[in-house]
Amino acid sequence: MKVYTPKPDTLPPGARRLLYGLFCRLNRNIKVLRRLAALFLWFPFVGGWFGVAARASAVRDVMTRPRSFSNSAHAANLASGEYLIGMDPGPTYATDKLVLDARLDALKPTLPASADREVQRLVECLKGADKPFDLIEDYLMWIVFRAMHPLFDTASARVAAGAQGDVGDPGLQRQYLMEIRYVAGQLLAGSTATLRVQRRAELCADALRARIAGVSDDIRQAWNVSASRHFIERNAVGLAWISHPVTVQSGALIVQELLERPEVHKDLRKRAAQLGPEVWQDGNFRDLVRDHVLELMRFRPIFPLLSRDVPRDTEFETGARRNAPCAAGGKVTVLSIAAMFDSRAVPDIGRFCPARDWGDQQDLRWLMFGFGTRQCPAKDYAVDILTSALIGLLILPELQLADGGGKAITYDGALMSGMRVGFTSPVGKESHA
Repeated sequence: MKVYTPKPDTLPPGARRLLYGLFCRLNRNIKVLRRLAALFLWFPFVGGWFGVAARASAVRDVMTRPRSFSNSAHAANLASGEYLIGMDPGPTYATDKLVLDARLDALKPTLPASADREVQRLVECLKGADKPFDLIEDYLMWIVFRAMHPLFDTASARVAAGAQGDVGDPGLQRQYLMEIRYVAGQLLAGSTATLRVQRRAELCADALRARIAGVSDDIRQAWNVSASRHFIERNAVGLAWISHPVTVQSGALIVQELLERPEVHKDLRKRAAQLGPEVWQDGNFRDLVRDHVLELMRFRPIFPLLSRDVPRDTEFETGARRNAPCAAGGKVTVLSIAAMFDSRAVPDIGRFCPARDWGDQQDLRWLMFGFGTRQCPAKDYAVDILTSALIGLLILPELQLADGGGKAITYDGALMSGMRVGFTSPVGKESHA
């Protein structure tokens, strides 16, 4: 067992806590961050002063120049160890990417049907319970878990239960999902996190690595690859913590945004009610919900800002009259949430419009998943899963944040750890008129 000793903080006393608190509040109050983004859009020279790329052209410029703006900025946040997210292009990245692509291909035959089945099962349980529930722990967490089961193929159940555990024990599965949640939370919080949060992520990462090491032979057989134990474990650990919790967190965020748009919510529920049992077979309705998922994610992305290392002296075009100089050894902030609201790229882009014709600016619609060669390769799968999850919520009685018993939304640092929701009227006593 790894024993942790106190780590000296390089920041002045209290500064880290203040910085982390500010970061968390900005992530929780996305409207404030959007207003800040608007400032950088209107005055791009300010972004040049602070090393912030905000306009769509500036963000594209930074994210398509990996030799000048390196993804290695993420490496320090990967408590679970080296993975593609923190690698620059090279032989290791290329080899690992082949494994990732092969595992994602395993999802093609099963999605969205597997997500639909789990959603339907949970919807029936929730209708029968007719009481408030936690959107994350009672709903989204399990939908994503079942939908992504093929990632580890025949080893999936063993990964979740551990080398010696009962593969049918939901308690062990829940423990596994909590481990990967905290490891992924460190990616979101980054180096601004307090030392206590960082150490918890490290402990969970240790547990995850031990879990994967104990079933590495099962994974090797399931993946049918000839590779070293280290190679298998590194990729399995990375695949576990990045695939599930990020999708779950994104699902909670889009529901939060939807509940703040009651007219949009009401219209979607009305359309779902008109379809009745055909709601799962109607391709047009699924496309409609999918468009809403993307638009809700644009307004409330899980990664509204990202960081890039600057390995050599360079500069980038901010949209102002002069380029912004970037000294080697520094960092650049990519304010993707600003780029997704850049009216110079798409007129009237600040309006909520799921059916918008993006024309040749489709990349801005998907910018919450990154851009260029480093765009999230699982973006289509994540949207498929979230579309299924949202359809399930639309056929339930109307939802609202649950009253009483403390705050409806609870946070663990930058993460939304719980979201209590309930029905506005008893099951079976609701009208869609």
